[in-house]
Amino acid sequence: MPHHKIHSEDYHLFIKLYLANERRIYGYVRALIPNWSDVDDIIQESASVMWSKFNEFEKGSNFSAWALRIAHFQVLNYYKIKKHNKLYFSDETINSLSQKILSTNPNTDERLNVLKKCIHKLHDHERSLIELRYEPGATTKSVAHQTGKEVHALYKLFNKIHARLLLCVRRTLAEGELI
Repeated sequence: MPHHKIHSEDYHLFIKLYLANERRIYGYVRALIPNWSDVDDIIQESASVMWSKFNEFEKGSNFSAWALRIAHFQVLNYYKIKKHNKLYFSDETINSLSQKILSTNPNTDERLNVLKKCIHKLHDHERSLIELRYEPGATTKSVAHQTGKEVHALYKLFNKIHARLLLCVRRTLAEGELI
C-alpha cells in the first residue's frame, strides 16, 4: 500500500516517466539476469516499488538513474534468493557488472543487450571461462590455477573468444537485431 495519497497527476507523471525509460530498465535487468522467465517478474516488482516510492522521487531530477537504482536492488534481492544456484553470478560479479552498467551512457544499452545475447551463444565451457575471468580481482593467471590450464593457452583461448564476441556484436548491430 503506497504511503501517499494517489493524485492522478502524480500517476500520469509516473506512467509517462516510466514508459520513457522502460526500455532502458528492461535492458539493464535483462543484461544481469540469466533466466528469461525471471526478467518480467523483476521488472514488475521494480515498477511496483517505483510507484510506491514515487513520493520520494524529486520531480525534475533524473528519473532514469532513480529507477535503475531501484531495479538494481531488485536484482540484488533476486540473487540473494538464488545464491546457492551455481548457474548464477556471485554478489561481487553482479555488483561490478552493475557499476559498469549504471555508469555507462544510455547508448550502450543496446550493445550490452547484444553482448549478453552473444555470450549466450558461446559453448558452455567458454562461457564459464569468461565468467571466471570477469569475477572481481580475477586474472588470466588465477583462472589458470582454477582450471589447471596453461596461462599461454588461456590467453589464446580468451583472444579467440573475445574476437568471436566482437564479431557477433558487430554483426548483430549491423543487422539491427534487438533482444
